[in-house]
Amino acid sequence: MLKVQRTDRAGSRNQKKINMSIKERKQNLENVLSKVSGVSVEITFARVNMITICWDGENESVFDKLQNYFKGKLFGYEFDVECDFSVCCLNF
Repeated sequence: MLKVQRTDRAGSRNQKKINMSIKERKQNLENVLSKVSGVSVEITFARVNMITICWDGENESVFDKLQNYFKGKLFGYEFDVECDFSVCCLNF
């Protein structure tokens, strides 16, 4: 019984490390994309193989910079007037 409990604790610690690593990588990617675009961007995992990238305001030059960085792979640029932010998508 003790072995199972130790394994569960170890598994829990490993899961926390994995989650932290994912959060750190997401933050790192946001930092890189913010530098590339010149504005603060946020990424969201929309599906298993897709992320959305969003930023405040309507600014197509941000999309152009990101599009250049991703070599034309972005799609679905849209400005949401009600929320006052722009968004685009990337499949990977």
